[in-house]
Amino acid sequence: MFKNANVKTTRNPLEKSPFVKPFETIFEKKSLRANGVFTFIVAGELSGDKLGAWYVKKFCDSKTVHAIGGNSLIQTGAKIYENIDKLNFTGIVEIIKHIPFILTFIKKLSNHIIANNFEEVVLVDFPGFNLRLAKILKKKKPNIKITYLSPPQLWAWGARRIKKLKKFCDDVIVLYPFEVEWYKKRGLNVRWLGYPFYEKLESFFKKENEKIDQIAILAGSRNHEIKSLLPTFAKTIKQFLIKHPQVKIIMPMASTINKTIVTDILKTNNIEKDVTLIENENEKYNELSKCCLALTKPGTVTLELALLGIPAIVAFKTSWLSYFIGKAVVSIEYMSLPNLFANKEIYKEHIQTTFTEKILSEELNSNYLNFIKKNKQYLRMQDDLQKIRGLLKF
Repeated sequence: MFKNANVKTTRNPLEKSPFVKPFETIFEKKSLRANGVFTFIVAGELSGDKLGAWYVKKFCDSKTVHAIGGNSLIQTGAKIYENIDKLNFTGIVEIIKHIPFILTFIKKLSNHIIANNFEEVVLVDFPGFNLRLAKILKKKKPNIKITYLSPPQLWAWGARRIKKLKKFCDDVIVLYPFEVEWYKKRGLNVRWLGYPFYEKLESFFKKENEKIDQIAILAGSRNHEIKSLLPTFAKTIKQFLIKHPQVKIIMPMASTINKTIVTDILKTNNIEKDVTLIENENEKYNELSKCCLALTKPGTVTLELALLGIPAIVAFKTSWLSYFIGKAVVSIEYMSLPNLFANKEIYKEHIQTTFTEKILSEELNSNYLNFIKKNKQYLRMQDDLQKIRGLLKF
């Protein structure tokens, strides 16, 4: 599935490192603000909620927007039809368990959208749910406009869904510039309108030379991720602090996390007093930008760390059933986005078989010493992270 999991991998389907910018024709800077268009946004998880809010702020009149969303979409002024908590299922096994509920909910939602004459539906990520919804909506109302924001990363998971995307979606907006060429070659109307979180993080770029002895734990935004990853992360931090007790440890907390789950795991490992939990959204990035290192799960958070110039160790473990199913279908060599972009291992990845307290502790210690010494490894990583930042500047 991934490089360090001792399985056969295939070459990155993007062929060459996207450190080389694609054709300038993909940069669409014209205004897309759809004044007065009656729009429904479907975001099924926290990251989608943030993306949907970015889209509303940039291109919509929030007074005409309804949505399935969370706090971010609520803050834009969009009218919430249902909270994302209703659909917070991840992992193959968990999704299978909830199939009857999901199918019933899709039917109810499609009827609501058609009955209320929405002119445009913006689907955000969440492909298993959203592609099924798109199919039903187009069948019921062929002229409804469907825009897909952050489509499934078919270049990673295989192109089996490309026909559905072409058939049911009128417009596709991708998050990363190198995706444009891949989707266009397959006949989709696709655009890149900038990386949504670049502007949010840009004000922190000036702090890249002000890193302090502070390490971030980023174990996920879902409770089941916390339960799965944080125990090993906590043991890793406990071992690290024996050697480096002066280092401050922070853990930014997503609003979707049950704080009790976190504190119980930290107490079990006797490090509750050593870890500062950060819940305020603005404070999260302010403190994160100061970190010299992070221990993180994969996902978009790895790209945020790269933009902030923070070295990281990427670690993840799932059920063996989910792992082997993923191993059978995935077609990429790396799990973290910075590594995928560069087509090389910028961030060390420890997936499934190497997700152990011993290995992660050694990796954390090694990376911290690189920061202290400012050695060649550290400087080389900083150079690579700067290139990623340049790639995503719109």
